[in-house]
Amino acid sequence: MGEKEIPEKITDKLRIRKLNILVTNDDGDCEGLRMLLDVAGGFGEAHAIIPDKQRSAVSGALTLHKPLRMRKVDSHVDAVNGTPSDCVMFYIHSGHYQKPDLVLSGMNWGDNTGVGSILGSGTLGACWQSVLEGVPAIAFSIRKKGHNYHEKSAWGDREIITARMTEIIRALLPKLDKENFFSVNMPEEPADAMIVNTNHLQRERFTTKIEKRLDPSGAPYYWISGVEKEIEEGTDADHLIKRKDITVSEISLRWFDRE
Repeated sequence: MGEKEIPEKITDKLRIRKLNILVTNDDGDCEGLRMLLDVAGGFGEAHAIIPDKQRSAVSGALTLHKPLRMRKVDSHVDAVNGTPSDCVMFYIHSGHYQKPDLVLSGMNWGDNTGVGSILGSGTLGACWQSVLEGVPAIAFSIRKKGHNYHEKSAWGDREIITARMTEIIRALLPKLDKENFFSVNMPEEPADAMIVNTNHLQRERFTTKIEKRLDPSGAPYYWISGVEKEIEEGTDADHLIKRKDITVSEISLRWFDRE
């Protein structure tokens, strides 16, 4: 970026008209997606394109080896047989939609703290793809345990969560431009949580375990898993998990401009 070039702020567009917002995620159609879609509607015209099934930990993968197929879920949601990054690319380049002013990704079931999540999360992968296309983005995740993300009641108090997301989007809009995105992580009970801006990310969140098993025919297969490592003091994981704060971390393409 040249010294005299001033990034276009998303608030400049907000003063003129409502925003065109793409909402996506990596969990498919679930309550977290529906909450974020409702919140997005308060800031402009919002439409969701989501993976047709759970796509966690796919990072910024794109589907290049098979066709993409789209189906309409309802008037505000379409699904494709691809990844979160595919959803962003499809919205921008398919010709079916107007290029978005903002991408909102989430809300993800489970937190996305730590360096590994920045690089590996499908929720954040959508945001990486978005800023590569010149569209600012915000990712939302909430700390949850278990795998019952399809149960609406398991997500918590809808009114509280949507109010906190609205508050955070409103605060971040003046800070957004086409080269950055923010990763927001909420504790399970976000009502009274303090909002902490931090880019001190825990390096490793999980141990790695590869377990060998045998299928019914006796052939081996392998399962990758792990457990949470000890939380490092002062990191984003510390603020979220131990202190029960809401963490906001800024990710910028300008990181890669250094000589």
